[in-house]
Amino acid sequence: MSIEGEIFLELIIAILPLIIIGIIYFIPSYIASKKNKYNKNLIYTINFLLGWSLFGWFGALYLALRNDQLDQLSVKVKG
Repeated sequence: MSIEGEIFLELIIAILPLIIIGIIYFIPSYIASKKNKYNKNLIYTINFLLGWSLFGWFGALYLALRNDQLDQLSVKVKG
């Protein structure tokens, strides 16, 4: 294997875990967006600023997954 190939392989090995961690990090924001939560901006902010701590990440995940009355009202109004 050439030196360029080895450098490319090392770069992939270094960057791939960062991409995977980034995807996992923003799971609560993705869920809030897909569920069209009324407080998705709050969830985005908590996830972005406090997601590095497990407490903040799980807090954002809880907010994204729980069923709120305002979410149910918006579903009834839409359809």
